[in-house]
Amino acid sequence: MSISKKQALARGEKAIERPKGEMEITLYHGNTGLTLRYQGKVIARTPASAAGKQIAPYVAAALGVKLPALGSAAKAVVSSGVMFRVLSISTMDLKNEESRILLDYLMSEAREMREFQSSEA
Repeated sequence: MSISKKQALARGEKAIERPKGEMEITLYHGNTGLTLRYQGKVIARTPASAAGKQIAPYVAAALGVKLPALGSAAKAVVSSGVMFRVLSISTMDLKNEESRILLDYLMSEAREMREFQSSEA
């Protein structure tokens, strides 16, 4: 049985409520759109609609991976901070001009967070 976008997002929010340094995320690109999984559970869905197809490359880029081909998956290991931004991006409607401004900001933050290296290492 399929999980709704709303239920998936609620799971995603629960998954990031405690900060985590590493979350292994699977991004699957199927006929119904993009599905993000964490620990085997769906935490976000982006439909195969026109709006979903428009936002899909940004979701993948925020995770630091290329959008997988239809029927394929990609794995990413990111922090809960990056996942917060990915979840936010996955719900955006790019028909709204303000959303595009916010998208640029969230994409920039996600990239910077993925690239950050601790000086204590």
